[in-house]
Amino acid sequence: MYGKLRMSFISLVLFFGSVECFGQFYSARTNILGLVTGNLNAEFGMTLNKKFSLHLPVQYNPFIYSKSNNTKFQNLTVLPGVRYWFRESFRDPFVGFSVLASRYNIGNIWDKYRYDGWGLGAGLSFGWTYPMAPRWNFEWELGLAAFWANHDKSLCKTCGYKFDHERKVYLIPHKISVNLIYLF
Repeated sequence: MYGKLRMSFISLVLFFGSVECFGQFYSARTNILGLVTGNLNAEFGMTLNKKFSLHLPVQYNPFIYSKSNNTKFQNLTVLPGVRYWFRESFRDPFVGFSVLASRYNIGNIWDKYRYDGWGLGAGLSFGWTYPMAPRWNFEWELGLAAFWANHDKSLCKTCGYKFDHERKVYLIPHKISVNLIYLF
């Protein structure tokens, strides 16, 4: 009696437990180039099927590079997106579509002005993923985005005197990344 009951239980567990198996269904990654420039970042991803995956990268930079010039690239940016993989998820080439939302305070990077505001955008990217080990990948990605910026433009380095208020659309590089990925 117990032998048949135990065999039935084991058969049910094997039957229902092996209906669908996923290998490397989730990913956690960091952009090494972003870390070098002071952007603390992390990205979490998951496969939807063999060809599509969802991704949620977040980056944050609280640092002021030079207090005397008030040089900074402070931002909190979120870039959720979807990728289409030409072969299979987390392997080889892909194209991506992402939207982005950013709160930023940038000063003395491109010119003598400081830009304090927020923006929204959408972009396309292309990249390639290389397996390094069963759970580790290396990846590069390049992309362009249309970014609608809404910011105050200040000439003063520290006082915040508003020189102008701008609402503009920019074509910007985004998703410039060299990623180290852990798959699980």
